[in-house]
Amino acid sequence: MRLGVALALALGAGCAGELEAPERFSDCPPGYVEEMFATRCAGLCHSGSTPEAGLDLVSPGVQGRMVGATSESLFCEGRVLVEPGAAEPRQHLLIDKISEAPSCGGRMPFGGEALTITEQACVRAWIDEALGVEAAP
Repeated sequence: MRLGVALALALGAGCAGELEAPERFSDCPPGYVEEMFATRCAGLCHSGSTPEAGLDLVSPGVQGRMVGATSESLFCEGRVLVEPGAAEPRQHLLIDKISEAPSCGGRMPFGGEALTITEQACVRAWIDEALGVEAAP
């Protein structure tokens, strides 16, 4: 009997009650969007020394490079990839381009499978993080 109680106490004492990094278990863990860009977008167009539309989605610092940057695409020229003062998500060209019916050019990734609703939500959260916007509870 004492052994059973001691074992239960020992096992219970090992449970911290909280995870050190619970975001690792979310739909959008740290690094997820960058990894998704590397696997879903880079191989098609957006990597290398001359990426399509001048948009390199692979090199380090992609999140910072997109804030306030304008598109070099002929179809979306001058639109801001991540608009710092956007009132709604589709004002960000990046969100518009991964949406079902973009306002300019074709849906991205062009020639690849469309991003899922969850993947799109991760990109929106990634943009909010880049802009310092607090996530909704």
